[in-house]
Amino acid sequence: MNYEEIYEKLVETLDDLVEANRTTPVIVEGGRDEKALRSVGLKGEIVRLNSGMPLFNLAETLARRHREAIILTDWDHRGGQLCRLLRDALEANQVRFDVDLRARLTFLCRKDIKDVESLASYVERLARQAAEGWEGKESKRFYAERKNTAVRERRALRIMGRKR
Repeated sequence: MNYEEIYEKLVETLDDLVEANRTTPVIVEGGRDEKALRSVGLKGEIVRLNSGMPLFNLAETLARRHREAIILTDWDHRGGQLCRLLRDALEANQVRFDVDLRARLTFLCRKDIKDVESLASYVERLARQAAEGWEGKESKRFYAERKNTAVRERRALRIMGRKR
């Protein structure tokens, strides 16, 4: 997949998330995750895990107000553990949960970012890369251009018979 395809699928997934968030709360790990999702366009309820409340109590509180929830923890090891614990807690309280959106985001962002708080900047960066047509990371592009310039300069010096 090139950057244009990844960007299109990422925007489609985020649109699905925004649409689902109108009626369903999204559960994230912390405040930075909430801020990133707000900047991406979510306007519905976002629940933070790190609010000082035990996980099971949070699930009980959520069960009183909603019948379903979207789990959107980070896609690192700790985020996976929290996702499993949260699924169990929500299931015990008869709350349906959606982890499909998390899985789709994980698949689309797996090599570049590993947390929700980086999502907004990743979408912007991906949009620029898709527009420019660059197929690699920006840092690698910088070093590739830098190396090409240095190689050209060394060749020019050799051709002219000078040493560095």
